[in-house]
Amino acid sequence: MDLQQWQQKQAWLSSLISLADADVMAFQEVFSAEELAEQCKSLGYPYFLSTPSSLDESSYVYRKPGLALASKYPLRSGALYNPAHLDIFSRAPLVAKVKLPEIGWIKIYVAHLKSKRPILDEDLVGEPSDIDEYMGRWQSDTLRAKEVSLLMQDILSCRKHTLEAVMVMGDFNDDISQGALSHIFDLPLARHDEIEQAWRMHDSFALSQTNQLRAPTHYWGGQGSVLDYILLSGEFSNDYQQQMAEVVAYHCFDRHLTHADYAIDSQASDHAAVMVELKAWA
Repeated sequence: MDLQQWQQKQAWLSSLISLADADVMAFQEVFSAEELAEQCKSLGYPYFLSTPSSLDESSYVYRKPGLALASKYPLRSGALYNPAHLDIFSRAPLVAKVKLPEIGWIKIYVAHLKSKRPILDEDLVGEPSDIDEYMGRWQSDTLRAKEVSLLMQDILSCRKHTLEAVMVMGDFNDDISQGALSHIFDLPLARHDEIEQAWRMHDSFALSQTNQLRAPTHYWGGQGSVLDYILLSGEFSNDYQQQMAEVVAYHCFDRHLTHADYAIDSQASDHAAVMVELKAWA
């Protein structure tokens, strides 16, 4: 990326941040955390956390970009309940807490799960065979499901000890309403005690109760899919006795995907940004 492209990328991002005017923002594919922190600070987000990116010293190519969280309000850095799980994730999640006006402290997980790109043997010589590709896709799907299960294990373990509101933001690289990933929304068994009734997570789009069709957040080969989500714990659902806030609106910023203007969007993200508006429960 040359200087002009870098400036175009920063200009596009600044425009999106200003348009959304969110209190808290999560970022994926972060290669230059210090520069992003400075840009966010200049736009009114003085609080910033990030995970490190991984640079291959032999090729000067970033293999694993980091994640970041910027906020208008105080942030606290957090950690997984079981730190040993970090090594299993394709990209380590960012864990933090943010204090929002009228709502209070919320625990946030920023995640970027394994893509559908096949996991191939690093020692493979030549082009991968059909079997290599097939098994590689299988391994990617298995890892992505494992990552979701570890996220939920962490959330449930923490909520068992301290019942605090939780938000998960990120690129799940899959439709989480299908297959193994849909267990995020499982209802607990009726015989379980009261605290376990609060364990399930909710899709913020469903909580918004909008009548609009859900817009894709990513397009591949002309086919749109929803890969990016904001998940919320029971404290944001009206079927929970200890509700603390409600989702009053859901937004998908996808103009650069559906009506791209090359002069403006040449360095835009290949994903849409999603946002929810929360209102404290009286």
